[in-house]
Amino acid sequence: MAKSPANPPASDPKRSILKVSLAIETDFLLARQRAKQIARLLGFELQDQTRIATAVSEIARNAWEYGGGGQVEFLLDPAGAGDRKGTPRLRIVISDHGPGIANIEDIFSGAYQSSTGMGVGLTGARRLLDDFELTTGKDGTRATLVKFLPRNAPVPPSLADLAIVLTRQSGPEISRASSALVDQNQELLGLLNDLRARESELHTLNVELEETNRGVLVLYAELADKAQAVQAASEMKTRFLSGVTHELRTPLNSIVSLARLMIGHSDGPLNAEQEKQVTFILRSAQNLTDMVNDLLDLAKIEAGKSSAVITTFTLQALFAGLRGMFRPLATNPNVKLIFDLPSETIELVSDEGKLSQILRNFISNALKFTESGTVTITAKPLDGRQIRLSVADTGVGIATEHHALVMQEWGQVTGTASNRNKGSGLGLPLSQSLAELLGGSVGFASELGKGSTFWVTIPALAHSAPEVPAKTATGEPEHILIVDDDEVARYLLRRQLSTLTSAPIEEATSGQEALDAIARRTPGLVILDLVMPGMSGSEVARELRANPETASLPAVVHTSKVLTPEERHALEELDLTIITKRPLDGNTLEAEDAHRAEMERALLEVGLNNLHMEDAS
Repeated sequence: MAKSPANPPASDPKRSILKVSLAIETDFLLARQRAKQIARLLGFELQDQTRIATAVSEIARNAWEYGGGGQVEFLLDPAGAGDRKGTPRLRIVISDHGPGIANIEDIFSGAYQSSTGMGVGLTGARRLLDDFELTTGKDGTRATLVKFLPRNAPVPPSLADLAIVLTRQSGPEISRASSALVDQNQELLGLLNDLRARESELHTLNVELEETNRGVLVLYAELADKAQAVQAASEMKTRFLSGVTHELRTPLNSIVSLARLMIGHSDGPLNAEQEKQVTFILRSAQNLTDMVNDLLDLAKIEAGKSSAVITTFTLQALFAGLRGMFRPLATNPNVKLIFDLPSETIELVSDEGKLSQILRNFISNALKFTESGTVTITAKPLDGRQIRLSVADTGVGIATEHHALVMQEWGQVTGTASNRNKGSGLGLPLSQSLAELLGGSVGFASELGKGSTFWVTIPALAHSAPEVPAKTATGEPEHILIVDDDEVARYLLRRQLSTLTSAPIEEATSGQEALDAIARRTPGLVILDLVMPGMSGSEVARELRANPETASLPAVVHTSKVLTPEERHALEELDLTIITKRPLDGNTLEAEDAHRAEMERALLEVGLNNLHMEDAS
């Protein structure tokens, strides 16, 4: 006979509180109810009451289900009866007359797995109580459950008092079982009500969320409408400026020409007052003409109809033209105009006209706002691919709080010098737009009362004229590598590049093929598609940047994918130029021009742009 380490004491009528017969299925529920009542009467806390009732319910269920029925007896042992000296204990003996439990040792060790769940109640009861003893054999099974009374509990009632209380609360067996079922049902109903309340809250939240989503969709629709309206207004403004400025230039040119004829006394002399008036007319007409020209240039750039006409010219020739233009205009004897030229001949590859226009704006402003001192024009190569052209003056300067204002369209600083030298406020914003068209940028530093320095930085590939690139000297021209899995995209890009450069063009249809081609011969420029099977364009770029031999290889991402700000930032961190692909259908002339200008700029930065002039005109 398998048993636990020690046999529990036999049933003692002097210590017995109550006996519950396990004759029908619902009797184990009655036993649970009685266990909880007795535990409450003996001073156990609610948590211990639940533990005792649960353990009794589980063992009683096993006795009825596997032992064919039995009995539950509740006993109160006095202090000193158990291991914990001086503490009374509640002892519950559950017995049956079944065939016994053959694998009791495996159950207690946790090795036994039952498909019906047998053994779970036994191991659970052991954890819930202070002591648990089991005797089992062919004559039946007896489980003894022990729970010591709390030390701070009041003196327990006598057995007689307990019996009286329990008798008052007793009734027919079925009623007691029904009462236990009712208690459990009430607990379940309480849980069900809680679940329904939570479900109602969840439904309310879902309704509120749906309403919020509808509101967000409405806001998005309104934003889209407003964005379209802003875009339409911007396009209308551009068309208006372009049309109006064209119409204004003809009468303005006529006014300027007639005023010059009158000042030149072509039709006879003017008296002093007449000459003064005609001079005012000429000056106002010239100022208005300059404003109209600036407006027209801005309108062209905003519409994407202005592109760079790339030529090769020297810095000396550029400065010579500016010197010849401004020396007659530098009429203030207190201001000296200085062109500080480098000793060696510097060759530039850019749009000479637009670069000259930027410097003219800088020099004109410097002469206008300098009453005494110098206006100095300098050139400084920054690296092998960029050059900075600067105009420094000793004029009135610009206060720090006005730095942002002067770079805005129509932005002008109010003050004494500004009132004497009024302008349109378009020169610097136009210069910035022109510089961006050339792939560069404009910047300045200025302090009130100490003068200003304005500069333009462009990727001009400045170099001394006698120098020859190493690859050209070896007779191996730099080539361009197109990496794209789409045959149509490669064809269109090759066609466009052939109108912009005479550099050889090679193709690769995958990322790995591109890396192999670069390993064989390094190109002057790599144009990468982002989305390709296998290795993506960004992965190819990371491989290139990780290799010291290709870490500085110029690369362009040519993609139709709409990039998130995070994706764009990651690509820029890899020093990649990003150009959006032309759509294969629905192209507009503006989109074509914008795409061409971006590709021109990318080729210009690596010195592979040698435009056919008929295509660039």
